[in-house]
Amino acid sequence: VVIPQPVRMVFVGDIMMDRGVEASVNRTYGGDFSKLFEKTAIVRDADIAFANLEGSVSDVGNKVGSQFSFRMDPQVLPVLRTTGFDIVSFANNHVGDYNVVAFLDTLTRLDANNIAHVGAGTTKSEAEQVKIIEKNGMKIGFLAFSDVGPNWIKATETNPGILLASDPNRTEIIRTAKAQVDFLVVSYHWGDEYKPFNTRQKTLAESSIDAGADLIIGHHPHVIQDYTEYNGKLIFYSLGNFMFDQPFSSETQHGLVVDLTINPDGTYQNVNLNVSQQD
Repeated sequence: VVIPQPVRMVFVGDIMMDRGVEASVNRTYGGDFSKLFEKTAIVRDADIAFANLEGSVSDVGNKVGSQFSFRMDPQVLPVLRTTGFDIVSFANNHVGDYNVVAFLDTLTRLDANNIAHVGAGTTKSEAEQVKIIEKNGMKIGFLAFSDVGPNWIKATETNPGILLASDPNRTEIIRTAKAQVDFLVVSYHWGDEYKPFNTRQKTLAESSIDAGADLIIGHHPHVIQDYTEYNGKLIFYSLGNFMFDQPFSSETQHGLVVDLTINPDGTYQNVNLNVSQQD
């Protein structure tokens, strides 16, 4: 009999290593992306580390998004795995920037690098399936939703895509997931960029906890937003940027790193909040 033990988890916000980040790595480090993560022992030390992957990681596809379109070099994935990331949210507004072919290629590459992905799939059933990581005798589940589209890449039973927060079955998906795990993390890509959290985020977060979520992790605004507690469960509205190229403000160059340990009964211990800074 395995006696469940506490599990330490680390959560970071948006990771985007295209555009200015890639240019900087090529210029400064000769293309070695691993140099960006030399001070991230906290990620490696965690039992489970989670991030939001802001864009496809592929060498195929064509640009269909706006001028702010992201497609990362495939070599970033082995780096993320070596850095210690176990699972990423792939439900966000940039996953379709280089069309469905790059989206699907990213899912394949994530699988090949042994990085779990959540909130996205080849069908809706796959996108809404809770990802379970078993650690220390506990089953930790993950779900992810995007509240900022793009709606054209919404997963259906016949089309690959992402899970939207506007899904009429959202709370049912959460309930179903919670029934399969000891602790459920629900991630949201939501809110207004560069602004405080809004009532829409609050409603989504609280209804998720009512449906069984044990922890809410948010991203998209590119700045750190408030965190709070609801019915004994923590809500982090936005962790901000972890690896991005938005040097135009101090707020966009800092991210919140949530380092917490959960007990087998679902309670938290040792909640440590660290602010990361990009050089």
